[in-house]
Amino acid sequence: MAISSDTVIHFVKALLLQEAAAGFARLRRVPSTYTWRCLDHLATLGRSRQERLFDDLAARAPILLGLAPIPPSWQSLEMARFYDGVLQTPSPHVSARLLRGMAAAMRCDGPRGLFANLPEALVQRADAIRPTTASQIRKEVKREFAQHLQATAQNIGGGNWIYQGESRGRPFAVLLDYGGRGDQLRYYVQLADAATGIRTRTLNYEGLLGMGFGQWDFVTADSQSENIQLLRELIEELAALPNRLLACGAA
Repeated sequence: MAISSDTVIHFVKALLLQEAAAGFARLRRVPSTYTWRCLDHLATLGRSRQERLFDDLAARAPILLGLAPIPPSWQSLEMARFYDGVLQTPSPHVSARLLRGMAAAMRCDGPRGLFANLPEALVQRADAIRPTTASQIRKEVKREFAQHLQATAQNIGGGNWIYQGESRGRPFAVLLDYGGRGDQLRYYVQLADAATGIRTRTLNYEGLLGMGFGQWDFVTADSQSENIQLLRELIEELAALPNRLLACGAA
C-alpha cells in the first residue's frame, strides 16, 4: 500500500524545520547560486511567513514523489511571493563561469565596457576561482559513486549520464547532465518503490525542500571533491526516503 500523503507532508515539514534549526548549513554547501539566493531571501522573512512557506512547501511533497496528481498550479500564494522575491532582490551570487567572464570583459572592454564598474570584491572573487571542467567533474563523480554507491555509469549522449547503484539496500538511478551552458551539472534521482508507491524521475534534495532545482553552477577545482561528496550524500538521503517514510508510517 502506498504511503499516505499526510506522512510525507509531516516528514518533509520536519526536514525543513531541522534544516532551518541548523541554519540551513547543508544547503549552503550546495554550489548553486540560485539555492544561495533562496536561502538569503528566506533569512529576510519573518518567522510567521517562514512557517507558512514551510507548510506550503511540505504540502507539495506528495506530488514531487509521484503520490498525488499534478495540480493546475504548483505554487501557493505564499510560494509565489517567495520566489518572486528571490528573483527581484539584488544578489551578489552569480555562477562561476559568469563571474569569471564578467571580470575578463571588464579588463578587455575598458572603462566604457558593460562591466566597467564591477565591484572590486567581485573581481577578487573571480580571480580566486580555479576553474574545473565537465570531464574533471565527471571523473570525480565516477570515482565517488563507484566507491560509495557501487554505481555503474552509462553515457546516454548530449552530456547526460545515468548512474545505477544501491544505497542501504535500496536500488536507485540518478541522471546527471554535464552539458549545460550555465550549470556545470544537474542531477535528478529516479526512484520506483512498490512498498511506498514513490515514483519519481526528477527528484533532487534542493527541489524537495523548495530551495533550488538540482542545478549546480559554482563548482571549482578547489571545491570539487567536497562538492561531489555532498552530491553523493544528498543522493543517499533521497534513496533512503522509502525506508524512512515507511518507518514514519509505522510509528
